[in-house]
Amino acid sequence: MAFPSPAQNYAENRLDLNAILKLSAHSHYFMICEGNYPLAGIIKGALLIIDRSLDPVEGSIVIAEVAGGLEVRCLTLCPPTLSSLQDNKESIKLGVNEPLPLWGVVSYVINDLAESGFRAMDDRPS
Repeated sequence: MAFPSPAQNYAENRLDLNAILKLSAHSHYFMICEGNYPLAGIIKGALLIIDRSLDPVEGSIVIAEVAGGLEVRCLTLCPPTLSSLQDNKESIKLGVNEPLPLWGVVSYVINDLAESGFRAMDDRPS
């Protein structure tokens, strides 16, 4: 007969990010942020998790289609405006009946404070 382990009452479950973040392979996308947006808590190189199934609300941080590219913006609904989170870019005012040029809603931001941004494995110092 074997004796039970004295540590069995102290066993911890592993951290499961899928269970915490509730990510869906069908609606969530990952992007590396190319700019700094300190007002939104986003630093250059941050991993953005974008949910394309979410309906944006007032003040949502969104990925917007601007001039053929994707940009991080803050959505104001009344009046419809895509506000810049950087000083050097202007806000974009939208028409009331104009569809919102949104690609998705930023649902999570993961900042890499130790490495100053997520990089490809090939770009990491040895």
